[in-house]
Amino acid sequence: MPHSYKAIIFDCDGVIVDTETMSNNIYTSMLREQGLDIDKKTLLEQFTGFTNQETMRNAEKLLGRALPENFDQEYRKQFHQMIMTQLEPISGVRELLQKIPTPIAMATNARRLEMDLKLNKIQLADTFSVRFCVEDVKHGKPAPDLYLKAAQALNVAPEDCIVIEDSVTGIKAGCAAGMKVFAYSAEMDQATQTAAGATACFDSMSDLEILLDLN
Repeated sequence: MPHSYKAIIFDCDGVIVDTETMSNNIYTSMLREQGLDIDKKTLLEQFTGFTNQETMRNAEKLLGRALPENFDQEYRKQFHQMIMTQLEPISGVRELLQKIPTPIAMATNARRLEMDLKLNKIQLADTFSVRFCVEDVKHGKPAPDLYLKAAQALNVAPEDCIVIEDSVTGIKAGCAAGMKVFAYSAEMDQATQTAAGATACFDSMSDLEILLDLN
């Protein structure tokens, strides 16, 4: 049975662009240099979907000491270089967005500069003319603030919105906002996403088209 909705709100990283793989690879390498090896489970649970500040706090807890003062600056430098040379939209995203008849928005834990850089790089800034970043709210994900702000901007009730997410952090934020959450599972564990509250999981954008009844 098709899911009813009046608007769709997308996360950015890991849903529109595959930056989470880039980010996780950089973090893993930089933390290894600090003497901390993290496995994939820890990476997904404590480093995926969080703000940079929360990610650094989680790393320092695991490491048992403070990270170097220039750690975040160096991470951003490497991340920016990777975005400028390697960033592409996730396969099928452009085709999906062209088929959606309802209003859409973006809500991301990234900072505005990074969000705009990514969208301009893949030429989707105009498509997501309604977009919000972590600097637009008091509390980032997993709090519901970003998704509620996006729904308000679209003038659509939260219960009539579908959220497209991938991380546990983002799924919890969408659920806390009272929205249905469809979770992209290409790089994530479906059982973990379902446990976090996802209504449905999908492995490709063509599968998402079916969930959204766009075919």
